Amino acid sequence: MAKRPLRIVGAGLSGLTLGRCLLKRGIPAVLYERKPSAVQHGYGITLYASTYEPLLKALDVDELTFKKKVAVDTEIGGSGKINDAASSTTESWFRANRGRLENWLSEGLDVRWEHELHKVERPEDDSNSSTLHFKNNQQVKSDVVVAADGPHSSLRKSVLPESKLTILPFVSYNGKQRLKRTDFDTNILPHMNSSNIINFTHGDARLNLSINDYTPERAAVSWTYSRPSRGPRDELHQPERPLSCSTTVPKAIFEEMDNFKSSLPEPFAHLFDAKQVKECRILHWLQRSILVPREDLRELAKGGIMLMGDAAHAQPIVGGNGANEAIADAVSLAERIANGPEGLDAWIDERYSSWESSVTAAQYNIESLHKTTSERL
Repeated sequence: MAKRPLRIVGAGLSGLTLGRCLLKRGIPAVLYERKPSAVQHGYGITLYASTYEPLLKALDVDELTFKKKVAVDTEIGGSGKINDAASSTTESWFRANRGRLENWLSEGLDVRWEHELHKVERPEDDSNSSTLHFKNNQQVKSDVVVAADGPHSSLRKSVLPESKLTILPFVSYNGKQRLKRTDFDTNILPHMNSSNIINFTHGDARLNLSINDYTPERAAVSWTYSRPSRGPRDELHQPERPLSCSTTVPKAIFEEMDNFKSSLPEPFAHLFDAKQVKECRILHWLQRSILVPREDLRELAKGGIMLMGDAAHAQPIVGGNGANEAIADAVSLAERIANGPEGLDAWIDERYSSWESSVTAAQYNIESLHKTTSERL
């Protein structure tokens, strides 16, 4: 077991899951998060049974209670049901509200807010005591450090400065709406086919509508419009845009959405009318991917530095399975750490084939989702 508390950089889904699984085993850990306070990620994520079943033990809960507490539709029973005839899996799955899950996972954890990582200083001798330098001038040492800070991982950039994200050639815009519950229940819900997700296609473009949450007054939904890039002159595909420009939305997206609307049945055509879409909070998503080479990860692990989740193997949001892989990483890494810090590099070997398969599958999925009908045939 580590001599000092294990240090986790990032208090998102993977970091919180790792922290909670370590807490269950009585292993001290401190999480460091750059944000000033917890962010309410009030959107839906699809969880598979193979992911959430191992997590039930850490939360001391049965499957039915777990679903009722974190499902997007907990207000009306909590099944999180998804109907998708296009799914290639027979595994049980449901739609969870990420914010509710993260709030539950964070209970009892030591999270240090406003700790943005500046750099990691690795030891020059044979010890495994790395030093974390934060931008608030604080420093901490640890024998085991875990990067759980997402695709733009500051820790990864510090220890592997040559690693770069790949931007896939797909346009993707995401919007969120809060609708009056009475209007949603009357006009939208009956057309959702008893599912918390519904998808529409038009040519090679795709529109996904997802229920994120219910309250007695409101229904929170999000939509994602995506299609392949049309090339370097595509106004909607801006792979070089800085992170700070994710909220900059070209007018062309409203024109495309209005054109897509003509293929939609009611009530969805009305919901995605340009006037309605302009009232949404819209983000320009870049479909990023990375798989850090196994050799680099194993070398870092020998020195007590672990990368997991999107920090090690990011997948595109559309077609990807990042949330499940991140949880699986955290659960299995906690088990490995509980057996002692020695041999952490073996954990990389245990997980790497899954990462390779998942990253490859995600790229295949995003391409398949955007094929025209004739291309599918």
